[in-house]
Amino acid sequence: MNTLAVQLEQILRSAEMRGERIANSFRASFYLLSALMLVANLGINKPEANAGFAVQVAAMLTVSALVWLWFRLRPHAYAPWLKYVTITLDLVALHAGAWIMQQNHHGVLEYFQAFVPLVLVLFNVVSVLRYSVAACLYSGALSLGLSTLVLVWASQSGQVALSPVSVWGQQAINLGDEGARVVFIALPAFAAAYFAHLSRGLILRAEAESLHRARLEKQKEQLSKYLSKDLTAAVLDNPELFELGGSRRYATILFSDIRNFTPLAEGAEPERVVALLNEYFTEMVRIVFRYGGTLDKFMGDGLMAVFGAPFDLKDQELRATLVAVEMVQAVRLFNERHQLEARGLPRLTIGVGIASGPVVAGNIGSPERMEYTSIGDTVNFAARLEALNKSLGTHVLLSEATFAALDGRLPTLPMPPIQIKGKSGTPPVYALDTDRIEPERFARLQDEALRPAP
Repeated sequence: MNTLAVQLEQILRSAEMRGERIANSFRASFYLLSALMLVANLGINKPEANAGFAVQVAAMLTVSALVWLWFRLRPHAYAPWLKYVTITLDLVALHAGAWIMQQNHHGVLEYFQAFVPLVLVLFNVVSVLRYSVAACLYSGALSLGLSTLVLVWASQSGQVALSPVSVWGQQAINLGDEGARVVFIALPAFAAAYFAHLSRGLILRAEAESLHRARLEKQKEQLSKYLSKDLTAAVLDNPELFELGGSRRYATILFSDIRNFTPLAEGAEPERVVALLNEYFTEMVRIVFRYGGTLDKFMGDGLMAVFGAPFDLKDQELRATLVAVEMVQAVRLFNERHQLEARGLPRLTIGVGIASGPVVAGNIGSPERMEYTSIGDTVNFAARLEALNKSLGTHVLLSEATFAALDGRLPTLPMPPIQIKGKSGTPPVYALDTDRIEPERFARLQDEALRPAP
């Protein structure tokens, strides 16, 4: 049984037991009222009848107390048998009223002409509170059987006179009328079974929607750590993206890494280093999300971001490059804000590598634990470019595909031919000259990249 089915089954069980608590409250209230009526009518009934009514009320109040105590001691336990026990005790106690009334002034005729049938109807209606079709059907069948048994006993034993025609207000009963009364006493329980069926369906639907919303909120919370708000909403609208597997896509991969992090970690308190790193990553992720990128993973003091997966992204190469520019600028402000050099700590710098090309993007791992990521030669190339910054003395390096997509919109410098691990020959590499980007040009390109598609 899947997890959702198990959760819904538990919810139905909880509803059944909650309904049994309500039914027990009704039972206790009814018999408390009966006790008050008994005290008020002590001088009206015969002593023998009063004694019988007292036993009946005391017994059912005891049952109510025992059920209440059971729920107090085992508040979360599920006892499917309990509803059948209490239904049986209720209906047996009410039908026992026929034997008690036999000892009163007008004998068992009081049972047929007093309010007992209405009480039986009420208890059959109350069975719907248990949200159990089987319990309602059981109540109706038991009520039908016990009422028939009382009618047969009263008519065959001569406890009441029989009339061949319908009578009312006389010292007799008509079997046809009483037979119809028996059926109509039981009918509310069968109607209650139908409403219990509807109620269970409504509960299941409401709880399934509630669990679905809770699951979506949890997924949204998890995804919001890796995706921008727009991408998070898009992914939630496409649940197939959560399935294990991947698809081939064209994407732009960005790797960034902090330079001089080891000396910083050695020269500052561990708590201070963690706080600085958290502040740094918060700002870097905010920049990635603003341009529609996906945070693939953190790697020590570095990160990997993807543009173009899981969804196509307009001007993904330009967006990724603008992210790199803002990252470099943000690190400069970070150094000024924390005055690292004034405290004898090295200034932070970062290296960024960006490559565009085919990747396989999707959920990779196992059904129990999977991670949405991108793999392929383009990813490896971007990681190699990021590492090259250190030896070349640059901040941002671009692959030829990324450089070509920029179409001269940002200042770049071709790097000398260099052998790159995992690549044959000497693939062209370009350095982004972040110092030559005028604020006006950057604002114009930013507007171009982030302008909604028509």
